Amino acid sequence: MNAGPEGVHTSAVPGRVEITARALTTLARAASAERLGVPAKRLRIDVGDHAGSLALDVTGPIREQPDILSAASRAADAIKARVSELSGRQVGSAHIELTGIVREHEDRVR
Repeated sequence: MNAGPEGVHTSAVPGRVEITARALTTLARAASAERLGVPAKRLRIDVGDHAGSLALDVTGPIREQPDILSAASRAADAIKARVSELSGRQVGSAHIELTGIVREHEDRVR
């Protein structure tokens, strides 16, 4: 890749890269699971549009910690940044709806 005008990287191969909605959803789920400290399969992710940028709606639990609200707020900011970094797309909003708390050592119910 060569740096083109304004530092934009250009490639000798013509074309463009497109990321499907399914791929963006999977990427957002992984980033959200990492930041919320829960298994990805416990999260529901919706990807939409926010004034030309991505809008993420994350629904699921968060791992147990002293200040859940502050942690959720920090997670939203970190999720926006990580998804933007990995996808190359601007993320305008990340809304998190918490549905529960996951304890570090949950016992199985029999």
